[in-house]
Amino acid sequence: MSTSTGGEAFRSIARRYYRVALFYLALGLLLGAGMLWFGNDNFQFLHSHALLVGTGLFAAYGAGFWWIAGRSDAGPLPGVTAALANVQFWLANVGLPGMLAGSVLPVGLGLDRIGVPFGFLEAAAGVLFAVLLSRALKAAGARRA
Repeated sequence: MSTSTGGEAFRSIARRYYRVALFYLALGLLLGAGMLWFGNDNFQFLHSHALLVGTGLFAAYGAGFWWIAGRSDAGPLPGVTAALANVQFWLANVGLPGMLAGSVLPVGLGLDRIGVPFGFLEAAAGVLFAVLLSRALKAAGARRA
């Protein structure tokens, strides 16, 4: 993680999110093509969540952090730190793979339930992102006034 001033730390996190989103885009598309090729739709959850969460939501997180970076170039934003943004990144990037792994584990033994705590990690990442973005919006509004 960069220690430079301004928004560069947030830009770095945004770039990481964009790279991860591209990975999940490729994974989701390959899973979809494989399901079509083999006529097997057992991986619909994995396919859809790789595309919706991994690509869509992670790209949105990247866009949000890029916006925060632009606002923090003008000075620090109260309650919005690169450390919290980094925690949010890791919550999301531990939560989604665990949730996806739980979706392919056998149901009969209850192993599929491992995805539940990882789903909560993913939800915590979403809540933390909402907090960070709302604080940045509030600070940007206060600067205009």
